[in-house]
Amino acid sequence: MRVAVLVDNYLTNPTTLRLRLLAEWGFAAYLYDYRILYDTGLSGKALLNNMQALGIGPDEPEILVFSHRHIDHTGGLKALLNARSRPLTIIAHENLFAKAYAKDDMGEVEIGVDFTKDFLESRGAKLILVKGPYKVAEGVWASGEIPRRWGPSHTGAVADPVPDDMALYVKHPRGLVALTGCGHAGVENIVEYGLEVTGAERLYAIIGGLHFMGLPEARIREVAEYLKKRSPGLVVGTHCTGISGIAALQAALPGVARQGGAGLVLDL
Repeated sequence: MRVAVLVDNYLTNPTTLRLRLLAEWGFAAYLYDYRILYDTGLSGKALLNNMQALGIGPDEPEILVFSHRHIDHTGGLKALLNARSRPLTIIAHENLFAKAYAKDDMGEVEIGVDFTKDFLESRGAKLILVKGPYKVAEGVWASGEIPRRWGPSHTGAVADPVPDDMALYVKHPRGLVALTGCGHAGVENIVEYGLEVTGAERLYAIIGGLHFMGLPEARIREVAEYLKKRSPGLVVGTHCTGISGIAALQAALPGVARQGGAGLVLDL
C-alpha cells in the first residue's frame, strides 16, 4: 500500500528542490492503490503542482474524501475539478456546507468551504454526504463523525467543536492505518474508533495532522505515551501537529515517528 503526502506545511526532504515541490498551510494525501485523494490543501496550487511532480494526473483520483470542512483541507477542490476532464466522487460529512470560524491575532475569520453544491454539480461531481462510517472501498472506510469516548478533542483555537472531523481508515494486513486531516477529534478517539470500525486488532500507522499546536506540553506527552502503548509501526505527524509536536513524537517513539512533508511517499 503506497501513500503520498501531497500537501503539508513543510518540505522536509532535499529531493523536493529537484522536484520543485511546494508547501502551504494545509494537508492532502493520496492512496495510490485505491485512487483515493484525502483532502486538497488550501489553494490548489500546491496540490496540482505536487501531483504533477509525483506523476499523478488530475484525472487519476476516482474518489475524494474530505476530513472536514475547513478551507485548508477543502480549498484546493475548485482548482482540481477545473483541471479534470471526468467526474469525481466526493465523500464528506453532512455538514460540509455549515459555517466555520477560527480566531487569530486579528480576530475571527471564516474558514468554511469556498464552493457551493451547485458548483460541484456543474462540474459533474457526485457528492455523498455521511454522518456515520461509510465504506469507500474494500477495506477502506471514511469514519464519519468520531465519538469522543476515549479522550479529549483537539479543537485548539477553532471556535466550533468540529463534529465533522473524519479520519480515513484502512484495514491493512499489519493492522489499522489511520489518516487524519487535523485530528480535531483527538488521537485516542481517532485510533480507538478506527479499531472498532475496521475490526483491526492493532494500530499499524497513523498519518496526518494531530492538532498538537496550542496544546499544553502535558497533553502532548499524554498522547505520545498513549501511542507508545499502542505500539504502532509508523507515526507521521504533519500539518497542525507542529514542529514541537513532531519532535515530541520522535522523542517518545524513536524509529517509529518520522517527519512528514509534501512529497513524502510511504510504502506500507
